[in-house]
Amino acid sequence: MEPHVLAKGGNVAVGDVAGESDPRLVVVIETESTAGVDTDIDAGILVLGDDGRVRSNDDLIFYNQPSGVGGAVQLVSGQVAPDAAESTADSPGHRDAVEVDLARIPDSVSRIVITASTDPRSEASFGDTSLVRMSVGCAERPEEPLVVHVIDGLVTERAVIFGEIYRRGDAWKIRAVGQGYDGGLEALVSDHGIEVDDDTAGDGSSEDDPADIGDLAPDDVHLASAGDPAPPAEEAGDPPPPAPEAEVSGAGASATGDTPAPETKVSIARKRRPAPLPKDWAQRTAAYLPRLGESEWRRARLFPSVGVRSNAEQEMRTTSILLATMETVPEFGRAIVSQIGAPRGRIETFTEVRFTVSGEEVRPDGLIRVSRGSRIWQALVEVKTGRAELSDEQIATYLKLARAKSIDAVLTVSRDLMASPDQHPCKVDARSLKSVSLKHLSWEEIVAEATIVHEHVGIDDPVRARVLEEMLLYGADNQSGMWPFDDMGKQWVTIREAVKNRTVGASDASTSEVCDRFDRLARHVSLNLSALTGQKVTAQAPASRVDAVSRARQLADSGELFALLRVSGAAGPVAINADLGRGRIGCSMKTAAPRSGRTQTKINWLVRQLATAPDDVRITAHHAGSRVESTSALLKDVREDSGVLVPPDGRDIREFTVTMESSMGSKRSGSEGGFVTAMVALATAFYAEVVERVRSGRDV
Repeated sequence: MEPHVLAKGGNVAVGDVAGESDPRLVVVIETESTAGVDTDIDAGILVLGDDGRVRSNDDLIFYNQPSGVGGAVQLVSGQVAPDAAESTADSPGHRDAVEVDLARIPDSVSRIVITASTDPRSEASFGDTSLVRMSVGCAERPEEPLVVHVIDGLVTERAVIFGEIYRRGDAWKIRAVGQGYDGGLEALVSDHGIEVDDDTAGDGSSEDDPADIGDLAPDDVHLASAGDPAPPAEEAGDPPPPAPEAEVSGAGASATGDTPAPETKVSIARKRRPAPLPKDWAQRTAAYLPRLGESEWRRARLFPSVGVRSNAEQEMRTTSILLATMETVPEFGRAIVSQIGAPRGRIETFTEVRFTVSGEEVRPDGLIRVSRGSRIWQALVEVKTGRAELSDEQIATYLKLARAKSIDAVLTVSRDLMASPDQHPCKVDARSLKSVSLKHLSWEEIVAEATIVHEHVGIDDPVRARVLEEMLLYGADNQSGMWPFDDMGKQWVTIREAVKNRTVGASDASTSEVCDRFDRLARHVSLNLSALTGQKVTAQAPASRVDAVSRARQLADSGELFALLRVSGAAGPVAINADLGRGRIGCSMKTAAPRSGRTQTKINWLVRQLATAPDDVRITAHHAGSRVESTSALLKDVREDSGVLVPPDGRDIREFTVTMESSMGSKRSGSEGGFVTAMVALATAFYAEVVERVRSGRDV
């Protein structure tokens, strides 16, 4: 079927082209540079509310923050396009892809704006391109675009809004926009409520990051081409296409000033290096333990864990410690409440709150209140520690209570680390979420956030810093019940043996359970790396049921499990995998080869970066002009003779894959010798030896 071609300003209903009202879409941004000019393009997404502005700074999804809306919107590629392998060196092509799962977009989102910008380190603009195109298709068939929009007439623009996916009533529509900004990404995001941080010194950027982008000129924002005809008239009832505003009244503020400002400014300087691991990472027993000075005496504990006599006492004590620390240490409290939709403001916390609904007493474990001016935001809190599980019926009762008392949210806390941040362990009636949001945080997410604040963000007041340190020490004790993910589930051994015996069924519930557990493991690995580096590492879980079914089939057919980790500043996503048949686990990362230089020089460029990596690391060189042909060798062999990677027939190398493997461990748990422990150890070592050190050839 031929794609629907949209002219500038044109729109089409998603249901008309996709055959369903809320599919998972993939939006591909493609550019082709003019001869002799290297135009490096990065896609970005703005998630906007009804006022045309972001709801918070988390609604800017770009190279430093590749996922948002609980994983429903995410960048899924930032590499040179596969077709670019066949391009000439004088006319490189680039392709970025964005996935949007419309079924998971909350009602508070009105528009999803697709943008792209040039590399701020270069002087290139979209006028240096011979092709600028957006295509939209179903994520299950990305090679079959449903909608295409080509932008012409670009001259000096350094950022462009390609199009948007927006609501009209209960339906989604796609609109071609073609609006350009001479001021680049800073001008574009400022126009939609993001306040840009001019100071990039402390954002984790490396020395080769660009200098501050600078102030905006009055004429920085304009339509993509002044000579273009006016956009077609909009369908009756559709909102008009976005227009540049003369002035931004304040970050996140609407025209009336009702929308609160984002909590922090956003640094849009591209991170050219991932944050490093601490020098003592290999000696640490746990990522979430604070570093303490040596002493011959045992330090007095503010929150002792001894003397817990029952599960009920454990739950009450741990709940009180968590909530009290959130109020006492506002740096930590804000980090937590920002994840559940609260505004920035003064935090108050309460335990064992009592309410009466329909003549019956209801007593949640706690309540969080955030005050900002005259506005008060509140959330009920239900906590489970240790092996205790949340109850569907109990959560339904709290949702009913929240609606009756005009409380904004219900927060649940338990050991359940979900595969995606927007998932919840309980099943509730969707109708009960119309006026109340339901959020879940695992203990591991909370403790990881506390570690980042304590070890990396820093707290000026020594008393508050000590309180947070004590909460971390308490949480590390098994008696606290603040347990992290450490178990692949009851079906792990069964599936592992079934893979070896070739008896795995793709439709078996146990197969799907193991796939889900592996996705949870990916998040566990990402939280460990986040805590160690202070930089958010995100795990990309399957975005839809179709993905989950496909992966179950893949496990049944190949005996392998895969997941992706995204690290700001890394040369590419980190793939983690488990081959249950071979009993091996692996981590790999692709990096683009330098665009210029001899083939041998490109190989030497990569080997120099892997100077301290183990000999058994494998390097795969992918040949230019082909999507499947490659040469591969162990690093020890490449060190002896780099010619083993040179493609035959004088072909060039377009990219490399670096892979590290180890034994996957015999146990399902996070104990010594277990699968979970082995995967965390391998991923951390791979981060230290490969992710930190290997650059993308695009940056050379």
